[in-house]
Amino acid sequence: MRKKLLFGVVASFGLTSSVFGQAPLKPCGTDEHIRRLYAENPELLAEHQMLLKNSAHTEITKSGDTTTVYIIPIVFHIIHQYGSENISDAQVYDQMRILNEDFRKLNADTTDIVPEFQAFAGDAKIEFRLATRDPLGNCTNGIEHIYSHLTNNGDDFSKLNQWNRSKYLNIWVTRQIGEAGVAGYAFYPSGAEGSSFFRDGVIILHPYIGSIGTGSPGNSRALTHEIGHWLNLSHTWGDNNDNNVGCGDDGLDDTPETQGSPTGNCNLGLNECNPGIIENVQNYMDYSYCSRMFSLDQIDRMRTAIISPTSNRDNLWTAENLDSTGADYAIGSMPSCAPKADFFPNKSNTCVGDNVTFNNYTHGMVAGDVATYSWTFQDGTPATSTATSPSVSFNTPGWKTVTLTATNANGSDTKTETSLIYVHGEWAEFTGPTVQNFDSGSDFWISQNPEENYNKFQKTFGNGRNGTNCYVLINNRDISNAIPFSDEAFYYDRLGETVDNLITPSFDLRSTTGVQISFDFSYGAGTLTTTDISEQLIVYSSRDCGNTWTQRKVINFGSNPSIVTAGYVGFANFIPSNDDQWKTVSFNYTPNSTDAQTRFKFEFTASDFSNNLFIDNFNISGTLGLEENITSLIEVSPNPVQTGSSVNVTIPSTEENLTIELVDINGSLISRVNVSATSGAQTVAIPMNVAQGIYFLNAIKGNEKTTRRVVVQ
Repeated sequence: MRKKLLFGVVASFGLTSSVFGQAPLKPCGTDEHIRRLYAENPELLAEHQMLLKNSAHTEITKSGDTTTVYIIPIVFHIIHQYGSENISDAQVYDQMRILNEDFRKLNADTTDIVPEFQAFAGDAKIEFRLATRDPLGNCTNGIEHIYSHLTNNGDDFSKLNQWNRSKYLNIWVTRQIGEAGVAGYAFYPSGAEGSSFFRDGVIILHPYIGSIGTGSPGNSRALTHEIGHWLNLSHTWGDNNDNNVGCGDDGLDDTPETQGSPTGNCNLGLNECNPGIIENVQNYMDYSYCSRMFSLDQIDRMRTAIISPTSNRDNLWTAENLDSTGADYAIGSMPSCAPKADFFPNKSNTCVGDNVTFNNYTHGMVAGDVATYSWTFQDGTPATSTATSPSVSFNTPGWKTVTLTATNANGSDTKTETSLIYVHGEWAEFTGPTVQNFDSGSDFWISQNPEENYNKFQKTFGNGRNGTNCYVLINNRDISNAIPFSDEAFYYDRLGETVDNLITPSFDLRSTTGVQISFDFSYGAGTLTTTDISEQLIVYSSRDCGNTWTQRKVINFGSNPSIVTAGYVGFANFIPSNDDQWKTVSFNYTPNSTDAQTRFKFEFTASDFSNNLFIDNFNISGTLGLEENITSLIEVSPNPVQTGSSVNVTIPSTEENLTIELVDINGSLISRVNVSATSGAQTVAIPMNVAQGIYFLNAIKGNEKTTRRVVVQ
């Protein structure tokens, strides 16, 4: 090491800061992942040591080419759930600018490099281009947005849709990283050899991309750091210890031995390892967050990695590959493509007549492109729109089809969704008390599967309690025939954080007192390790068509293993086989005057060890009272009435339309009649084609309701 060249300069520098109003500073996770990988695969460590040996030879002989500018095609995969992690393409373009400035030593802040390191800061002559052709040869801007729960895992299994690593450098951007407190990580070329090819690339948190949007200037060099690892650079303190713990070095002459700065601590005079010799805290491979430079020897090592066949680095920059990936263009002259239409509503449940905003997430265009938009909304007001993010209300209940076509000078793209927004009707489907056993009267339940994948709530026949029908959330899937390392294999091996919903019909509970909600469920765990059982089932209620939800019951399977009704079932396709594998759960609910349409939602959050969940016998118990406060609304005769005949409902003059419902004692809807407003009294005949028993007639006008008991003989 060049200790003598850096001697005696400590007194010139104090403590400075480079934090510009950014997300909490986090370190790199590469060391931890590399150590774990090499422990499991010693042959990869041998490959790494061989690559370092070749690199050292190049540095000693200086026989490597130092003039060629290597261009690397790059693709960003934005893994998101339409939150802030779904960063804009503009934020990625900003990151590309920063990368190319850093690797070409064009960053303006090189003037801040302390004098003693100025001579060792170099131009790596490495540039990056967003790909303009995808693996199928289609036009792309090198950025794809993928909706997936795996944005919450942030590990190797979150590396969805990897483009051929011999052609592209893959970057995955996520909401979270698996290890708490880590900003991102990448493997050395040797760490992605052979069957580890799927690990190749960088995974990084969205606040560490670019200096705009969710990024910040202070965090914007994190990707430069991670690509340094991807090109075979270690941290400046080496691989065998952690920063700010013990002294170490990266095996390169012009990066002095160092213990590394504490994360975010830019101490330009740091000299803990060798008094009088300052440490290179401004190096991109430090954690100081005031990085400015790569050293000349680091550049030699990266360029050696680029020309090495290890993990196909030597193919990336070839003329043939640049042509194949569309990366053979000059900076600032990236060709444009047609847009990729994308949208997501601000809520997935709403009432007839309520407004829904459709947020426009169209992407895929280069900077400066302008798109026009054409929307259509089934039963919507308006039915069409050319606004960027329109606000729409729907006139009828049910699932609604929404279509967006985005167009620019290069073409059009259309996205259609048929199960993204559910509109609830103006009237309740049932009056409490009621029992929903899925054998009859249970056709109004709604399954919401945000990722439109295999594991979703669906009705199953004969698998309920005592052999009845029920709902099941399929979490188990046989992937034994899946292509190894394919997205299917990764996805179903990592269900952790997927969320699926099952929503009940609406219930009018305004006249029901002493309400208690109960349901049966059956569940088996896929692991014997309690700490791995993180599944959670939460029950919510809503009085406003699902616009807002209130938590009512939480079942944490991991914190209470006894509630895993079937115990350990492994990865077999679990189906309950006896009554002992079922449990009944209940909670109290207090209705109020706004409970004209109360719904309940089952929300299940899976773990990586989830198996199938069964739900049966949803029961609303209580006492149904008779509302006599609007005594003049209707009169019913005859009462009792003979089965097969009709009752006459007399309605006085009313300025509003009203609805008459016939329900059974369980609250199940039998018939519904809409009655128009009239200036005089009118009589409506309601057929009583029902079995003998007690029934209820509900007359509903706005927020008013009168219930009459009818005896059928």
